[in-house]
Amino acid sequence: MKKTMNARLAICGLCLLGFLTACDEEWIKPTPKPDPENKVTVEVNRFIYDGLNEFYVWSSTINWTSIDYTKEKSSNEFFKRLIYKDDRWTSLTDNAKAWTQAFAGVSTTYGFDLRFSYIGQTEELVAIVRYVYPGSPADRAGIRRGDLLLKLNGGPITVKNYADFYDKPTIVVNKGILKDKTLTAEPVGVAMTAVEMYQDPILKDTVINKDGHRVGYLCYSDYTEKSQKALLKVFTHFKTAGVTDVVLDLRYNGGGYVSTANLLCSILAPEAVVKKKEAYLLKTWNETWQKRLDNPDDRGEIYEYFADTLGINMNLNRLYILTGKGTASASELTLTGLTPYMDVVQIGDTTHGKFCGGIVLQPDYLARIKNWYYHNNKPVVSYQGIQNWGMYVMIYKFSNKRKDEFPRGFAPKYVVKEYLLELYPFGDERDPLLGKALELITGKQVAKARSRRIQPALRELPIDNPNRPLNGKAIDTPPAGQRLFMSNK
Repeated sequence: MKKTMNARLAICGLCLLGFLTACDEEWIKPTPKPDPENKVTVEVNRFIYDGLNEFYVWSSTINWTSIDYTKEKSSNEFFKRLIYKDDRWTSLTDNAKAWTQAFAGVSTTYGFDLRFSYIGQTEELVAIVRYVYPGSPADRAGIRRGDLLLKLNGGPITVKNYADFYDKPTIVVNKGILKDKTLTAEPVGVAMTAVEMYQDPILKDTVINKDGHRVGYLCYSDYTEKSQKALLKVFTHFKTAGVTDVVLDLRYNGGGYVSTANLLCSILAPEAVVKKKEAYLLKTWNETWQKRLDNPDDRGEIYEYFADTLGINMNLNRLYILTGKGTASASELTLTGLTPYMDVVQIGDTTHGKFCGGIVLQPDYLARIKNWYYHNNKPVVSYQGIQNWGMYVMIYKFSNKRKDEFPRGFAPKYVVKEYLLELYPFGDERDPLLGKALELITGKQVAKARSRRIQPALRELPIDNPNRPLNGKAIDTPPAGQRLFMSNK
């Protein structure tokens, strides 16, 4: 067999089992375990050495011949020293199973996304609900976007107990009432029990009739694979309703499956480029893999192409995308991939700037690849006793067909800030980001939000929701298998 012919099979076989994530290394930390004979440490070190040497997009920055992994006492420290200075995403875990389970889009959760801020100069926190997943415990309890949660289990929310929102199986919360710059807690609390559930990323879809325009609005939080059928349903409705303009709200979308991004891009792009199946994404691997994939059979590993969605293609020449600081990965892929083909009007805040694709690499999968390429598919390489270890490894950089780079994210054409005490329901024109899009579409000013002068001072904490496993990912599903690709944090 030719090695070039099998490059695609190798990648797809690896990615059928490996999963992509864009979490920082704080998401799932390796837990140190007793290792009196140092056998596990050496085996993990070998796995780290082999995996990064083989796949890491910045592999050429490491002097591999100077490394003796058998002398490294801490696998975590060894791993950190090898990571390129600008790489914010490659990470190590001893619980890869938790990663792969989470990427299915299922979590044990109350079903809300929160942001935490100090209240004035006190040490107490207010939890601000940015959104609620449909059908979740929070949804059933009457929690809504913009609600302020002031008490948790009968007491104030602090840096010492805020994690109970994610770790405890049951909680009681008291909503806050804002009046004259003062927050007071409602006397009666709301009890909730966390459940394991699929978090439906379609937070809102609607058609807004405004001054002769029929605007299709979609608020989308994660590029899950399961949501593809729902996306088809949404845009079939938009098409039937005669939608003339589309506003795609990705302000909270941290990424997901590349196959889902491909579907969405192919629905929104001009019909002509979809018919031609033009390339919208370019991937640059490390030197070893770039050479392996540089042949006609593996062009699908170097480029991503528009797919046939002509039945519901919106044939747009202009698209309005709402973005925030957490807009990353597959969301940025959508934005950059479409830009060469249409007028993409970005409104909101600068995006995250995740320009790399990665896989979650586990020992068994790495052994298969090394045996295939270096040992004529004989079982020479194996890693013993570390089967649940894994690395999230950046394996390529991505850009659009113009090779536009975005290490600092994409800056919006129209800067519009979202204020935590000024959150309106998705689809409400008082929302400043949507309001700006409607203003640009219709040429007329829309309703304005209330003045921030009546709001108390808040100091926001940079705490991310651990129940958002698809943040910072772009997961690709080629025809021959499932390769997981990423991109935030």
